[in-house]
Amino acid sequence: MLAAALLTAGVTMSFKMAEKEMASTVHYYVSDDMSEGAFANPANWNTVNEDGVNCGTVEIRPCKVTVATGSTLSAKLGSKTNLEVLGISEGFKPNP
Repeated sequence: MLAAALLTAGVTMSFKMAEKEMASTVHYYVSDDMSEGAFANPANWNTVNEDGVNCGTVEIRPCKVTVATGSTLSAKLGSKTNLEVLGISEGFKPNP
């Protein structure tokens, strides 16, 4: 019985640790700036959707991107063009 309890506790802890490692951070594009390079500028993103605009389907501005734990927004956006950032965006925001 003790062995079963220890095994259960070990398996549960393994799943919790795996969940924590797979956690990620969502960043929202919160700027009105649509000039070339603006979408890849980390200063134009926030972990809170400050402007309150919901994601849509028309490719105007990016809406959000998910960054895996262990990575950074800067690494995800890199030196991508606006069009490339739209390609990795999860949904889109309309014209400001």
